[in-house]
Amino acid sequence: MNKSQPTRRQMLRLSAGFGAAAALVACAPAPAEPAADGGGEAAPDAAMTELSLWSMQYPPHDFAWNMLADQFNEANDDLTITVAPQTDPLTTYAAGLSAGTAGDLISIHGAGAASFIATNQLLPITETLGGMGTIKDRFFSAVMDYYTYQGEVYGIPLHNNTPGIGFITNLDLWGEAGMEPPPTYTHWDDVWQDAKTLTQTDDGGNITVAGLSMRNSHNIQYLCGAIYEQGGTYLNEETGEWNINTPEGIRALTELFYDPIFTHEVDSPDLPVVFLGLAEGRMAMGGIWLDYIPYAATAFPEGTFGFSMRPGIDGADPVVVGEGGWGLNVNAATENPERALEFIAYLDDDDIMIQWLQSQHSLPCVFSLLDHEWYSSDEAKFLQPALATVQDWVWIGPVGTKYAMDNIFFPALEELSLGAISVEDMAARLDEDLTAKVQSFREDTGYQW
Repeated sequence: MNKSQPTRRQMLRLSAGFGAAAALVACAPAPAEPAADGGGEAAPDAAMTELSLWSMQYPPHDFAWNMLADQFNEANDDLTITVAPQTDPLTTYAAGLSAGTAGDLISIHGAGAASFIATNQLLPITETLGGMGTIKDRFFSAVMDYYTYQGEVYGIPLHNNTPGIGFITNLDLWGEAGMEPPPTYTHWDDVWQDAKTLTQTDDGGNITVAGLSMRNSHNIQYLCGAIYEQGGTYLNEETGEWNINTPEGIRALTELFYDPIFTHEVDSPDLPVVFLGLAEGRMAMGGIWLDYIPYAATAFPEGTFGFSMRPGIDGADPVVVGEGGWGLNVNAATENPERALEFIAYLDDDDIMIQWLQSQHSLPCVFSLLDHEWYSSDEAKFLQPALATVQDWVWIGPVGTKYAMDNIFFPALEELSLGAISVEDMAARLDEDLTAKVQSFREDTGYQW
């Protein structure tokens, strides 16, 4: 099995090789005008405040942050935002905040924000966004909950993305089979039928093209959603104790992660995992985050990809467990908090937010953009099945950094895919390791909920 799949953080390093951020031209103050009487020295310029915005180095984000910063700079003669993309952002952010060298503004994914919030490294922005009442009426809770702690909000979400929504489809493989993926699946039987038709094998019976693979490092989201669809739960939010070793958890692990390989035989651990398998034309469908599509347009331009909304268990409506998406936060140690908050306020506008979303081909974080005309355009209409569910998404729960959950889930999934452990053993291990991770997170950060 290929065990070198990039995690989302490792993927950021890959993006540097695809012509990442466009360089910003330094904003120099305009020359002072001569005095009105033609004599003496010109009046001095107003003091220029310069703020640094740290973001993850990733082509779609590089473009969007530079675009919005340029627009803001043009409208503000005395304030300049400079975008500084960072590789391996969570590690870089932690080091920069600890050393006092981090940017004034920091783009932190909701799934990674909790540790920075709990250790008082981010500035509350509740009042800048209009107070908690306005925030609750404007933003989906499934994204804003990640930035909310003890009655305060610490970030503005712009980009609502997550695994667990559906399947990315390799349209070239579907076309070769004379098939077209549906926008929405309503029953898993139909998924498995299509996956079997699209699966290819060699003369020895070895799978060379998977019909559907769910082997991806972030896919604990699919597991959590499938448990909810059966009426179960997976987390005691008060104690932080995970409980996947239940009938609902066992069924979800079996049907989503064991059955593709061992029952339906539409996937093989000998193939690359989803991130690379789709790009290499070795998977017709893969469970992975929705914004794989705009990323692939830069990283894998030779491929053509689409999206199909997944079904729920037993025909239930699918429950999507979000992971917070990308947003912007203010460094609590900035020397210019009021000026940094001006940029936050600038972003809290539908006309600005839609520019970000168009550059990412992503889903909104606010109710007011659900009916935006762009989502009916040829460019974005593939998002409509997911868009119809987005206001009902739920968050994974107060578990600390969700990336740590991924790093526990994926090694166990690899062993399950190889037949090295049973579904029951995987469930028991996840309960133990995830609960321990929550406990250590609480002890390390002092996070309370």
